[in-house]
Amino acid sequence: MTQLRMAVVGVGSLGQHHARKLASFDGVDLVAVVDPNEQQGRSVAEQHGTTWVASPDDIDGRLHGVIVATPTVFHLETAKQFLQRGVPAFVEKPLAANVADATQLAAIAEQHDAILQVGHIERFNPAFALAKEHCGVPLYVRCQRVSPYTFRSTDIGVVHDLMIHDIDLALALTGELPTSVDAFGAVGIGPHEDMAVARLKMPGGAVIDLTASRMSPEAERSLQIWGTNGCIHADLQSRVVRTWKPKGQFRTTPQLVHAIAASTPDPRTLKDRVFGEWIQADEFQANSNDAMSLELQDFLSAIQKRTTPTVSGAEGVNAMIVAESVLNALEVWSYQTGQKQGNQQKAAA
Repeated sequence: MTQLRMAVVGVGSLGQHHARKLASFDGVDLVAVVDPNEQQGRSVAEQHGTTWVASPDDIDGRLHGVIVATPTVFHLETAKQFLQRGVPAFVEKPLAANVADATQLAAIAEQHDAILQVGHIERFNPAFALAKEHCGVPLYVRCQRVSPYTFRSTDIGVVHDLMIHDIDLALALTGELPTSVDAFGAVGIGPHEDMAVARLKMPGGAVIDLTASRMSPEAERSLQIWGTNGCIHADLQSRVVRTWKPKGQFRTTPQLVHAIAASTPDPRTLKDRVFGEWIQADEFQANSNDAMSLELQDFLSAIQKRTTPTVSGAEGVNAMIVAESVLNALEVWSYQTGQKQGNQQKAAA
């Protein structure tokens, strides 16, 4: 099999891990890492036995694919120069700085028949796959993604930094774009919103609640789904998935609860029998497969087989559309000024 000649553009906090993964894969030749920071670029290149160059223009020879992990504001100008040559591009999330840029990238990819994949890594989290398998049709979804301030991705707010992961998961679960969006946010440390909550209402009736914060003392990434099969809770960090669903007669005859309560001298004693006897509770441990390796392997497979990747450019655009809707609806409180700033997005327009 032909070695796939790959390059990584941007080897900062995230791109360096892409370079490490690619360098370890059989069938991949990491021919270059690109970064304007010579010290960082040379360090990563030396670790993986490849070449550092300061600009994509300096890459020697033909590429089979490229990873774009630059700051978000440079995604458009970086990725388009590869896509215009028909070179498949994996672009880290968010796809671009705004919907217009994201749409332009997707259009360029289609025009030049180039594969475009977006780095929504949680799609490859085995816990998400397990939760999706068990939920049936989603009726209500609640996502919680909070962490301490990391001092990276300071060029974007928490909606594009963290919430967009869960926006993508919600769209993957429902297959729909929302008909309405309500949101509230707060500025705490940086110049952009550091906390945001949003409620999405979907055409099919599902309701999605999203919470994202980088002002939390502890990290949490969790997903709860109330679906037609019951309730599912997925811890996306530990990858423990718990499910609860009515069993036996309670699934078909919920009125039975009244007869049971009426025939019991003290109905409060029944609470210990609910889980196990009337509601089936199960716990699953999803596998430990590395999500970044899985998404990169998906990209490499798409290159080799000329297939559409799991998270296509079109899906990246849809996530951007919803993120922009959240920002348009976002009423922001500032802890720096002690005042409500109104809608930052509208004020900047």
